[in-house]
Amino acid sequence: MKTKFVLLFFLTISIVTAQNNAIKISGFADVYYAYNFNKPSDQNIPLAYNHSRHNEVNVNNLLLGFKSNTERVRANAVFHTGTYVQANYSAEPPLLRYINEANVGMKLHKKVWVDVGIIPSHIGLETAISKDNWTLTRSFCAENSPYYESGAKVTFLPNDKWTLVALVLNGWQNIIEKNSNKAVGVQAQFYPNKKVLFNYSNFIGEGRNSPDSIMLLRHFHDFFCTYSITDKLALAAVFDMGFEQKSSIDKQAIFWYSPALFIKYKMNSDYSSCIRFDYFGDKNGIVIPTGTPNNTEVSAISINIDYAILENMLFRIEAKEFVSKDKVFRNNVVFVNNSATIVGSLAISF
Repeated sequence: MKTKFVLLFFLTISIVTAQNNAIKISGFADVYYAYNFNKPSDQNIPLAYNHSRHNEVNVNNLLLGFKSNTERVRANAVFHTGTYVQANYSAEPPLLRYINEANVGMKLHKKVWVDVGIIPSHIGLETAISKDNWTLTRSFCAENSPYYESGAKVTFLPNDKWTLVALVLNGWQNIIEKNSNKAVGVQAQFYPNKKVLFNYSNFIGEGRNSPDSIMLLRHFHDFFCTYSITDKLALAAVFDMGFEQKSSIDKQAIFWYSPALFIKYKMNSDYSSCIRFDYFGDKNGIVIPTGTPNNTEVSAISINIDYAILENMLFRIEAKEFVSKDKVFRNNVVFVNNSATIVGSLAISF
């Protein structure tokens, strides 16, 4: 059944391409080196899905995309590989792990589109493509909310200030459904002017992709705002919070939350910098259980310097440090409260 779905999708893309007689090919590569001062023995940098390998030169994300658009129909097929894929798609069937996007869309009205398939997440300020983010590595908000989804979405563009989206999804960041439950979500973006963006996104449904016998309802809410104060200075603030039933027997709602603040300064056309402060509070161990008294309560600070070598080539270096309430980071044979990492990246796109 999985193979039939993939073949049907690519047949649809072929039909769209034949009708339009044009297809756009794009690519992206993010090569990096990261060094964690705790020197993890398994080479995995803690609490990271992106740029997650210690003391090795590697590819975080390598993408090759094929996109086709007509006036009423559009289709996307994007393939990827890298350490991000290894870390974030391990629960997916091998056949589907290397698919970043696979979706087709139809224009129902001049202001309404419907898209079906594997799609980028509707949640969060940051994406899996580093060049599009304010910082090189990701905040706790991004690393602990979906990067991708599968399902159907309806996009309504009433005017140039609002974007409204409604979704029916297989679940919390999954491609193949693992139970009979479906999730729903919405997104609303408002641009009061060219300098400010307000976003609200949510997810309501079973959040662990567990069997039907273990149904734990999850409510997740994502808020962010960006503000370009001047041509050189910009701010972004993010606040995520989630609620989930404690167990299939105890319906009490337990929660986690994660705020983040970004301050970006553009020095000139080639150089820019961004400082990020963020926190992840999950004392109930819903998302990241550690077995310690406070589970995962971690603060972080990072600073990065960006150099645009060419229009499509970006070099970035970032230093960040995690500080935990409990000793959750392994340093040789002991556990400590902090984890510091330096990451350098060269990203190229076409």
